[in-house]
Amino acid sequence: MKYLRQLKIAVLYPENGTGSTLDRNNRIAVFLFAVLPGLSPNFNSFILLGSMVWGLYCLAMGRLSLSLSKSDRLVATGMSVYPLVMIASIFVNPPYSEELDWIFRLLPFFAVWLVLPRMRQSPNGSLVPLFILGAGIGMIVTFLFSLLQIMFLMERAEAGTSNAALLGVIGVLFGGIALLNVQSPKSVEQRIAILGYAAGLGCVLLSGTRSAWLVIPIHIVIFLWYFRKHSFHLSLRSLAITGSLLFAGLIALGSGQILHRIEALQENMASLERSDGEVTSLSARFALYKGAVSAISKDPLTGYGPQNRMASVLAELPESIRPQLTYSHVHNGFLTAGIDAGIFGIAALSLMLATPVMGAWRKEAGPGRDLAIALALLLVSSYVITGSFGIMFNQKALDPIFAYLVALICVDRGSTGFVPVVRN
Repeated sequence: MKYLRQLKIAVLYPENGTGSTLDRNNRIAVFLFAVLPGLSPNFNSFILLGSMVWGLYCLAMGRLSLSLSKSDRLVATGMSVYPLVMIASIFVNPPYSEELDWIFRLLPFFAVWLVLPRMRQSPNGSLVPLFILGAGIGMIVTFLFSLLQIMFLMERAEAGTSNAALLGVIGVLFGGIALLNVQSPKSVEQRIAILGYAAGLGCVLLSGTRSAWLVIPIHIVIFLWYFRKHSFHLSLRSLAITGSLLFAGLIALGSGQILHRIEALQENMASLERSDGEVTSLSARFALYKGAVSAISKDPLTGYGPQNRMASVLAELPESIRPQLTYSHVHNGFLTAGIDAGIFGIAALSLMLATPVMGAWRKEAGPGRDLAIALALLLVSSYVITGSFGIMFNQKALDPIFAYLVALICVDRGSTGFVPVVRN
């Protein structure tokens, strides 16, 4: 309880000085953004939109200046290319349908221009540790929520996301971010880091999101790279014992869900060999991939526009299976971008995925640069791997998370050292 009181003070009552009110608002926004994704991702959209509107107001009124570095402008421009290409594809591919709605969905990708100047009003090195801590706390609460769902309500956990696959992406990403807090000298924050990571993996297992399982070994490689360069205050023996116990508990808890999803995959693969016309999750994906590749090959330059996405894909498939493919995307982010805007869409998507790593890599050498690179690699690997088998962007929860994290990766100098959230 003492630590919670200290955390409240650290978030709500930052050091006095010029810009302290804006600093406090930044801290509240960053902390809530890290805690809420698995509980109510719609609030992340509200936080990002509110930050963008307030940033625009402050820039217009002269309360903030758009003093972005060359690296910041490169990242912001790389983020902006994707929505601009998609907006262009909307208007060069009639018939038009809900174009304003599609444009509104793309607004989060312009966030770096408006959110980063606001974040820079907080002391250097103060927001990223707070976000990492919030990610751990949020994952612990989300896991408890997911566990109750599995025990009493659902076959696959969704927590507050209303989508099991979305929970899997959030769990593997925010659980990985939470583990970075093992480097904190505060024992309480170390425990939150380990429990937060275990809780994130628990969410992945309970959600049954198989594509998110593939991200875990990639994240382990990132952790090995990062922690070999930066010592942490937890003994290796204590970490090994704690990790082993948590891992055994997670396997015992999620074994039923793991076996169920593996059996479902085996059944889907077996159905591919039959010719009874049954459409399963796996066969639907293959059909969508085939239709998408065929459609892209017919119009590789401009695509069809997001408003015509599924109509163009389904037109390439037999009429017998079209009614059973009631999806809004083709379960592959790159193919979806190709359908929407052709090769320019795929190129713009690839550039946007590279911007977090570019922003982190271009920092001056130091611990802040290493932490930014770790965050960027965790973010990009989570989106690329899960997005290659499901949805990547054009989603009301995943888009704000990506944009906000890109701004957060840019905010600190490379020479900035890691400090605990609660210092006294």
